[in-house]
Amino acid sequence: MNDLKNKRVLVIGVGIKPVQHVFRDIRTGKPTHSPIFDGDTEYKANIGAAIALECAKAGAVVHMVSHSEDKLQIVQRWIRRGIPGSVIEYSVVDLGGQSDLEHLAKELPNDLPLYWVQSLGLGAGTVEIKDDNPYIPIEEIPTEFIDAEFSVTKSTIQLLQALLPRFRKQEETRICIISSMSAIRSVVPASIHHAGKGALDRFANAAMLELEPEEIYVTTIRPGAIDTGLYDSQPVQESIHKICRGYGRSNTGYAPPSSVAEAVVLALTSEAHITSLNLVARGQFPHEGS
Repeated sequence: MNDLKNKRVLVIGVGIKPVQHVFRDIRTGKPTHSPIFDGDTEYKANIGAAIALECAKAGAVVHMVSHSEDKLQIVQRWIRRGIPGSVIEYSVVDLGGQSDLEHLAKELPNDLPLYWVQSLGLGAGTVEIKDDNPYIPIEEIPTEFIDAEFSVTKSTIQLLQALLPRFRKQEETRICIISSMSAIRSVVPASIHHAGKGALDRFANAAMLELEPEEIYVTTIRPGAIDTGLYDSQPVQESIHKICRGYGRSNTGYAPPSSVAEAVVLALTSEAHITSLNLVARGQFPHEGS
């Protein structure tokens, strides 16, 4: 299928992490990460990397963005090996800098209609936190982590502002903003993580309503726990076990980032305007509220 042929898809927040722990699907027993091999090293694709691959499969010209050129090159080689002839571009950008985001918007080629997938977050490796653990009690939340969580919404707004003049010239625009199930269901201890995801989620919903009359169609994608490497460290796993006990479970399932990528491609290609999608792994608590 080439549902995205003759489209350029801008994917923000492409990253990878070395494999430190292997989680397995509760039904199939297969690893739940999307593997990327580079030399002798195996990495876990994050959601952005998996989206780039699925969009390339659907025929899009993919333009990836991250702060790390090394990671972008690894993902670019991975996609080109899997999809010979695919067109995979990239830009190295400071995703927290407004001038850099404005420069990116100006420098993107104008030869094709542009769709945008915003997958910026902790899993992209853009924000460094202790033990990669966003599950922090209130009294232990550092100021820089508060800033980091809300910087994702800030960057989303700034990039949308920079891209809007172009989107308004197109016959139709599709946008997917990757939020999280953490935006609509709370667990303990993760107050600031929920606050950050909630802000992004509410902005995406309001932007959808504001822009729809201009045929700019925004979809919010809310994944639960996805096996991107964020959950590999022992401190994070211990936090997850405590959270699961609050739901009366001993553990949780994880879904591969490819599952989120498939949902994104559906939203970008459907004849309908898909306003939002929630998805969780088999074996993960499917609550949609606190």
